[in-house]
Amino acid sequence: MDKKYKQKIYNQELQRVETKDVDRRVMECYYGMHQYDSAGIEPFITHVAQFLAGNRTVPVTKAPSISSERLFFTFSNLLFRMFLDNLEKIKKPYESALKYGFRGYSRGGKNGIFLIRKEDHGLVNVIDSLKEKYKDQIVQDLDCSISELPGLKNVKNVCHAPSGERIVGVMNHINGRAIFLGFGQYS
Repeated sequence: MDKKYKQKIYNQELQRVETKDVDRRVMECYYGMHQYDSAGIEPFITHVAQFLAGNRTVPVTKAPSISSERLFFTFSNLLFRMFLDNLEKIKKPYESALKYGFRGYSRGGKNGIFLIRKEDHGLVNVIDSLKEKYKDQIVQDLDCSISELPGLKNVKNVCHAPSGERIVGVMNHINGRAIFLGFGQYS
């Protein structure tokens, strides 16, 4: 299939709702594995650029999940910026989250989104500081209140990067939404 044909199919499947409302809770569309297979990452990156310019709603991706039929995930503005400025660093983690989705607790050797264990002190410490920094964005994207922040589950995105860095974030297990906030390491 040529690229123009793939893009045409992608656009037909996406069925966007045109809106200027940039309320982060509104999902005008989401991206999934089928769209990624059809058109690659470019439509997502275009959406990210338009979101950061204030012209589109927050980009959201739909992934499989063991705990429900789906997990919707998004990123902090810092990580969205990386899609435009340093795609190579964030593309592999994005593809891993998209393909494998949420998998519960890690038993090693697998990619995807996993709950962080309390003993993962380095990651927990990073998430705690990121949760404080991005609490308004978390509340909006995960559709929760400030008082519900302590009940959110800490998650990591594993794609076996040689550096040991993981993208970390939080998940609202009640509504199947997650937001990745930044990078962290185990130590």
